[in-house]
Amino acid sequence: MKLGKIEHNLSLLAEFTAGNERAFDQFFRHFFPILRVFCARIVGDEIAAEDVAQESLVKAWHRRADFECYSKLRSFLYTVAKNDCFKMLEKQKRQKAFEDASDQSGIYDGDILEDMMHAELISRIFAQVDTLPEQCRRVIRMTFQEGKTPREISEELGVTVSTVNNQKMRGLTLLKGKLSDRDYLTAVVILTAGILH
Repeated sequence: MKLGKIEHNLSLLAEFTAGNERAFDQFFRHFFPILRVFCARIVGDEIAAEDVAQESLVKAWHRRADFECYSKLRSFLYTVAKNDCFKMLEKQKRQKAFEDASDQSGIYDGDILEDMMHAELISRIFAQVDTLPEQCRRVIRMTFQEGKTPREISEELGVTVSTVNNQKMRGLTLLKGKLSDRDYLTAVVILTAGILH
């Protein structure tokens, strides 16, 4: 759907602010590619850009009642995405400074610590994915573990592609509520990278 059509579809905006997941799905399909490119230009990393773009849309969904017009929604999305990109860059800068200082002092074995943290995080993610409602859990696992497309999943489960996308977003939203912000962002990156095989 082109931006002009979305901007003039007042009933779709009303459905979105009322909590209609179908409306969210349409906004997601429209804004996600745009935000991903916007974020990639700031952070220079495609996976991180996808993560920030998706998180921005989830934040908009949680604040959906605040948007009485499209310009406010669009402004919110770009502002949140930009701020989160800069926070990510600042965090990376601090992490690099810490690792550089620790390497010089000889008190930090980054590989071992990183492996331990990674293993613990994957364990937490697995535990939380397993608590999702059945259809959400199946869609999340089929998408991220098996690498299946929404069309393949819809055919296998006998549901529409829109239902698959809605269940995926619902599952990610539920995971966000179950994990800390840091763990959730890492989980999205890990899931997207297909590490949970």
